[in-house]
Order: sequence, then structure tokens, then C-alpha cells
Amino acid sequence: MATTLYNNFKTLLLNGGVDLDTDTIRALIIDDSAAYTPDIDTHIYVDDVTAVANEMSGTGYTRKTLNVSVSTDNTNDQGVVDADDLSYTGLDAGTIQGVLIYKEVTTDSDSPVVGWYESADFPLPTNGGDVTLTINASGLLTLG
Repeated sequence: MATTLYNNFKTLLLNGGVDLDTDTIRALIIDDSAAYTPDIDTHIYVDDVTAVANEMSGTGYTRKTLNVSVSTDNTNDQGVVDADDLSYTGLDAGTIQGVLIYKEVTTDSDSPVVGWYESADFPLPTNGGDVTLTINASGLLTLG
């Protein structure tokens, strides 16, 4: 999986508007029915994305809070943000196109987007079985 970072997140990270260690970082799944293309320049908040893409809904689906950890990789000269894999039980809610990572504030209109996470496994149809979306072994995102 690879993460595309939104430009507003980069600015928030640099000016202290996002603290990945302490802020609530969440994930929602975008269904492939609307063929979402990330616009890293103009998509600032969750509702900017959900206005043009369909969030998954249905059996077994819910937004997830990520257990995020931040570390230093001196060997590769990187800062690494990692998170636990996303697991869903009995997911029968559509076809997964990608995962939107965001900082939860109060509503979708004030919760800034962080990144768009996708995989070679997507689109991934759901069929009522359990689904685990594996976070890349090198981390959710890296800054080098």
C-alpha cells in the first residue's frame, strides 16, 4: 500500500496543527462506485472528499480510530508513522477503492484529511467475510 499525502496536511504538520502522537487519527473507506481521484491541492477536509466520493456503508463497516506510533529510522534517515492493520468483521458493504486517513476534530467539515491509502489489492469486493487491510511493513507514511 502507498499513502498520498494531502498538501494541507503537510502545512498542518509543519506549523503544529497536527500532532500524530496525540491527535485522534481515523480511517474511513471509500467505495469504488464513484471512482475517487485524490485532489491533494483542494481536498482539505473529510467533507471535501465525501462530496465527490462515496464512503462505504453497510454491514460490518464503521470508521476506525488508528493506533498511531511515530518513530525515527536512522538507518534510512526517515521519520516513520505506523498504525495497526484495519480489521472488519462480516464486511458486506461494497467494493473498497481506498482508505482516507484524517484527523478527527468535531465534524467532517473541520476534520482535515491526512492521506489517501491504496493498495494493489484494490478494488477489493466485500462479500460478508472478515477483511483485514494490512498497513505496509515500512509504515503508514514516511518522511525522509
